Amino acid sequence: MLRDVSMSTIYLLVTSIIYFLCTKIVFDNIFLTSKVVVDEEFHLAIGQAYCKYEYDKWDPKITTLPGLYLLSSFILGPLKKCSIYYLRSINIGASVLNFYLFYFLLKKYNNEPAWKNIFSAINIALLPPLYFFTHIYYTDVLSVTFILLMLLFHEKKNNYVASIFGFCSVIMRQTNIIWVIMIMGRLVLNEIYECSIKNENISLINFTKNFTSIKDTCMGIVGNFFKKSTLKFWLGLFSYISILISFVVFVVLNGSIVVGDKSAHKATIHAPQLFYFALFSGFFGWPIFATEIFNFIKFAQKYLSTIITTLVLCVLIVHHNTLVHPYMLADNRHYIFYIWHRFYAKYESFRYLIVIVYIFAIYVVMKKLWYKNDVTYAFPYTFCVIVVLIMQKLIEFRYFLVPYILFRLKLKNVTQESITLEFLSHVLVNILTFYTFFSKELTWSNYDYPQRIMW
Repeated sequence: MLRDVSMSTIYLLVTSIIYFLCTKIVFDNIFLTSKVVVDEEFHLAIGQAYCKYEYDKWDPKITTLPGLYLLSSFILGPLKKCSIYYLRSINIGASVLNFYLFYFLLKKYNNEPAWKNIFSAINIALLPPLYFFTHIYYTDVLSVTFILLMLLFHEKKNNYVASIFGFCSVIMRQTNIIWVIMIMGRLVLNEIYECSIKNENISLINFTKNFTSIKDTCMGIVGNFFKKSTLKFWLGLFSYISILISFVVFVVLNGSIVVGDKSAHKATIHAPQLFYFALFSGFFGWPIFATEIFNFIKFAQKYLSTIITTLVLCVLIVHHNTLVHPYMLADNRHYIFYIWHRFYAKYESFRYLIVIVYIFAIYVVMKKLWYKNDVTYAFPYTFCVIVVLIMQKLIEFRYFLVPYILFRLKLKNVTQESITLEFLSHVLVNILTFYTFFSKELTWSNYDYPQRIMW
């Protein structure tokens, strides 16, 4: 046993070192190629100001809270290392930490061999959109870090510490409040299970069809919950509620969830975002999704009327609720610009033909997520993904990162072949991404340096 633990630790350490060294090579080349990448022009200036303890400076074009800049100040300020290179390097450190957090959470969620979890952890770390942001000064990598820390400490039943990391995640990106709500929901459902379901042998899934029995069952669950729930649970719950209260106060005082330029990020209802997320998941997790093709065909044959109804509903949603943000049409520095113009905008029929792919991807996500009816994770996750995505008008791959990572971490029984193909495809996409970044220059009249294409 000791030998196995030692070997797994060595594998983990060696993998992280190789990952860091390879990332550092790419990082240095990006730094030599471009000192400012797209929105870094706003982030870097404020990051340098905070690093020098100039907390009174701000740029109204920044729409997120100053978590990234505050952390830069705490880490780099005492060292007086406030250059662009060191500001960007914070995300490399966060990325390596994320790799370890991915591994620990994968280990928590399944009984796979250590090497397999290490392999999956490196695959998630190499998720192309996430991996690209490792090399520049954006909030996404550190945002993921604090969400993972919150989730890990929650799984360790230390919700006080988890709530602190949850608060830090919100300071990074305001929309992370939804993942605090997810963890809080999971805490409540777990406590309900511990208090009533586990002890009373009552099923949350298979209710009887008799209304009176359903009502009695629910009353019994609620009664047991309040009778048997522990003080530790209530203190943990309050630690999350305190974050929600603070967030509500912030929104009321600020007048919006967005700081800075509110006009470009108005809340709306944009249901097709769920379809785009499903497509994102199917694309980057294709080796895993491909194993479900025949199962989906059998499901469709068995529940043909359900599939047809879903297909019609999705087509109606696409027709009536497809929204296009001006940024997406104008900014040719992002891949979504080219995807939209070359497929969705150029061929209107494409929007409808791809609906069946959306349905397949949603089927796989739901099937994998609701493994053995694990409602304590699947239900709050599903609810929170719907809420966080459909309120976004702008389509950005970054919005799908946390939902996909939380989905990928919970996958069980992933085959060695799927993990290997996942690794190879992530590496290939990253190579193509960085090749495009280094080789393709765009000229913008209001910039005296070339612009480049990124996620």
